[in-house]
Amino acid sequence: MFGLPYQGVATFLKSPLDAHRPFGFVGIPYDGSVTFRPGARLAPNAIRRASMMLTDGHHPEFATDPCERVTDLGDIDITQVAQHAALARIEEAVTALGQARPSCRLMMAGGDHLTTLGVLRALRRRFDQPLALIHFDAHCDTWARHFGDDIGHGTFLRNAIEEGVVDPTRTMSLGLRSPVDPVTREWLIGQGGLQMSSRQLMRTEGEALARHVRERIGDAPVYVTFDIDVLDPAHAPGTGTPEIGGITTMKALELLESLRHCNMVGMDVVEVSPPFDNHDVTALAAATLLWTWAAMLPL
Repeated sequence: MFGLPYQGVATFLKSPLDAHRPFGFVGIPYDGSVTFRPGARLAPNAIRRASMMLTDGHHPEFATDPCERVTDLGDIDITQVAQHAALARIEEAVTALGQARPSCRLMMAGGDHLTTLGVLRALRRRFDQPLALIHFDAHCDTWARHFGDDIGHGTFLRNAIEEGVVDPTRTMSLGLRSPVDPVTREWLIGQGGLQMSSRQLMRTEGEALARHVRERIGDAPVYVTFDIDVLDPAHAPGTGTPEIGGITTMKALELLESLRHCNMVGMDVVEVSPPFDNHDVTALAAATLLWTWAAMLPL
C-alpha cells in the first residue's frame, strides 16, 4: 500500500479516530449566527482534507511530528436552528470530552465564532476559574446585540466576559481593523483588556508579543481563539466577513509560535467558509495553524 496523503479516511492529519493522544481535533459544524457569508459549518471537513498536505514528517520549526500527537474526535452533533440550544450542546460535548480525556488538549475547528463561547463555558467549569484569552480577529466581537439577538458571532467576547467565563484583564484582542462604533470598539479596554490593531500587530515581533502575554496573563490557563479573518483576504479569502489589511500567514505563525511557553489549555480556528475559498488556501492556513499548535507545545 502506497499510503499517499489523499488516500484513506480524511481525518485531521490522517490521525486515528478516538485514540488516546495528547491533542484531540474536534469539529464544530455550526454557522447559525453569521452576519454575512455562510458556509463555516462546512469547515471542519475542509480543514481535515487540507491537513493531508501536512502528513509527511516533522514540523520544520519543532522536532515533533504532530501526526503522532493528535487524534480525531469527530464532530459535535449540533443543530443549526436555535443558537442557545447549539451553545448548550457544545458546552455539554466539550465537558464530556474533558471528563473522558482529562489530559487531552482540545483543538477545535469551527464553525462561526459563537461556537467559542460554548467551549469557553465548558473550560471555565473544568478549571474552576475565569480563563485568560488570546483573541486573533479582524473584529472586536464585543457588540451588545447581534441584530436584535443577545448572542451572535459578533457578541461572543462580550458574553464571555459578562458571564465571568474569561478574565477581561487577561484578555488580548489582536489584529482588529473592521468598521465599528466607538462604544463597541472601546468596550474591552474599559473592562481592563488589551487591544492591538492589525497594523500594530504586523509591527510586533513574536518575542515582544510573548513579553506582553507574560506580563498580562502569567501562568493562568489561556485559550487561543483564531478567527481566520485576522488574515488578509489575500491569504484567507474563504471567510464570512473578510476585511482588507490583515496580517500574513507568516506573521500569524510567528506570533502563534511565540506563545508556546504559555499555559495553553485549548485552541480553535473559526470562520473558515469553504464555499468562498480559493483552491483550499484558507482551509490549509487553518490546518497549518492547528498543526503548528500541536507541534510546538511541550507534553
